Amino acid sequence: MDILTIIRRELRMMFVDEPKIAAILFGVPVLYVILFGMVYSANIVKTIPTVVYDQNQTEVSRTFIQAFEDSERFRIVAYTSSQEEMDFILQQEAAQVAVVIPPDFSRDIKKGSATQALLVVNGNNLLFANPAIGSAQEIVQTFSAGAGRQLMEKTGQLPTAALGNAAPVRFGLRVLNNPTYGYANFIIGGLGANGLQLGIVLAICTTLTAVYRREKDWRGISSVRIVIGKLLPYWLWGMVSFAAYLVIADQFLLLPVKGNPGELFLIGSAFVFAVSAIGLFFSAIAPNEVQAVQLPIAYIMPAFLFSGYIWPDFAMNTFSQLVSTILPLTYAAVNIRDLMLAGYAPDLYRGVLVLSAMGGLLLSLSVSIVAFRRRRLRLKEHQPGMEGTE
Repeated sequence: MDILTIIRRELRMMFVDEPKIAAILFGVPVLYVILFGMVYSANIVKTIPTVVYDQNQTEVSRTFIQAFEDSERFRIVAYTSSQEEMDFILQQEAAQVAVVIPPDFSRDIKKGSATQALLVVNGNNLLFANPAIGSAQEIVQTFSAGAGRQLMEKTGQLPTAALGNAAPVRFGLRVLNNPTYGYANFIIGGLGANGLQLGIVLAICTTLTAVYRREKDWRGISSVRIVIGKLLPYWLWGMVSFAAYLVIADQFLLLPVKGNPGELFLIGSAFVFAVSAIGLFFSAIAPNEVQAVQLPIAYIMPAFLFSGYIWPDFAMNTFSQLVSTILPLTYAAVNIRDLMLAGYAPDLYRGVLVLSAMGGLLLSLSVSIVAFRRRRLRLKEHQPGMEGTE
């Protein structure tokens, strides 16, 4: 057989015998381009949830706050009257940025003494921490220059005082949880979870298709026992893999792992269960082993892209946010990262409950599908000329 014959046979197989292969080869890259374009269509992160702690409560401080309200980068979601309330809002992640105005803000500006406004940023997610810092610096500089010019126009100033008046507001910064802006700190937790997801789904996705091919070997065993018996080894080995990647992150990559090990393993076990159930579901519905492998490949990239890990969900459009709500990684990766960097995760138990419910639902669907397909196979065995058509 010469090379041209091989090429012709391969082309026939792709476009005539198995056209799904050609469709996947063409469609998946196009689909990914569309999905990436939709998620990143805003190009920059806008409307970052912001809390304001104004200890001055004057016209000058309100003018300063108005500059943040006028910026498309910030969205003020709360005003607080105490440090404790502000810290609580940041810990609960109802806001990602806090603007703190000192008590003597207005007086110091009018006296010609430099004052300081503090920006508190949650460093867990650098995608909005860095834009917030850059925009805040611009706002402070613009406000400071305007205030200084007005003061200098009102009265004649000595050189030393004029220098303070020209830039009366200084910019202070405190970054929570990731003060060094370490990108590895930010990304590794989620990448590890996504790698775990990929490994589990690809490993388990063909396990039920083998049952259909050798249905006679499984006679007398209920579909429930088959599905659960195949799930448990992957769940256990997945937990070993989860523990291994946490150990590597902590001991070899020297990343912070501040969270309680019990809470980390709680969210990890729920995540591994949900992902294993997804792999079994793909295996249950796939007509053959080839397509059982193809289905997860089409799922993995959107699962990471729409999870809210690399691009915050509040910056996504409505469609992307809806997709995010049905993906296991959405409820696992951010919680794992928060536990590693901050030592706490405000949505931990909600994530565990959602992942457990997802896994239970998909497991039930897989059992029903396996039972249905096995009944069809047994019926076809008793129909002349129908053997082997499944």
